[in-house]
Amino acid sequence: MTVMGIPLPAINNAIQEVCFALEERSHLPPSWTSMPEDALWRELVACILGSRVRFETTYAAVERMERRRLFCEYRRSSRFPQYEQDVMGALSERCAPTEPNPYPFFRVRANQIRRAAERLYRGRGTLRSFLEDSHDSRDARRRLVSEVTGLGPKQASLFLRNIGYAAHVAVFDIHVLTYMSWVGLTETPIKSIPTVRKYEALEDAFIQHAYSFGHTPDRFDLAVWVVVKVAREEQRTWE
Repeated sequence: MTVMGIPLPAINNAIQEVCFALEERSHLPPSWTSMPEDALWRELVACILGSRVRFETTYAAVERMERRRLFCEYRRSSRFPQYEQDVMGALSERCAPTEPNPYPFFRVRANQIRRAAERLYRGRGTLRSFLEDSHDSRDARRRLVSEVTGLGPKQASLFLRNIGYAAHVAVFDIHVLTYMSWVGLTETPIKSIPTVRKYEALEDAFIQHAYSFGHTPDRFDLAVWVVVKVAREEQRTWE
């Protein structure tokens, strides 16, 4: 089988090479049990902001919120309507004359962040206690998706991985989903996964596929992301 003019075995070989490179540079993720609450909240907000937005744009938005101290307990845990306005101001901040609104959807995301803060911190709750009350990674993901505004299963999985809560979860972005259709893990090409149940079914298949190559799913999906992203960009340069 050939995709984008490249034999599928060649794509799989490239993924293997990236996996080996990642293994050589691997480092232990942070442990959520020792992370400060501010850092946990920062990671969660970054995942809310990262939905359907380029990494560079998300990173810049998080940095602007950091400069305004919008991740600290005092700001996020009281006066929630004011917190929403402050977040909106940071997200819509003008960075350069050519970029009047550097973060898209800033009104929607500010409201989602405010509602997530209300869910987690009203009544002296914490994100740490929310995670401690979950039975396992799938329970934590289901609860995050159902109770925290702005998180779908992909972004919830990314959050759990970034904080070291779970390594054996898959992060399905468009590049990984494209690869899954190439290798027959999905019957038809899909761009998003509407439900957690469907996400978990596809995740089971992907994890089994990753282990058939001898790699953990967290390393394998990152390698897939790199290879497919580069392949698609190269294809566009020749069109």
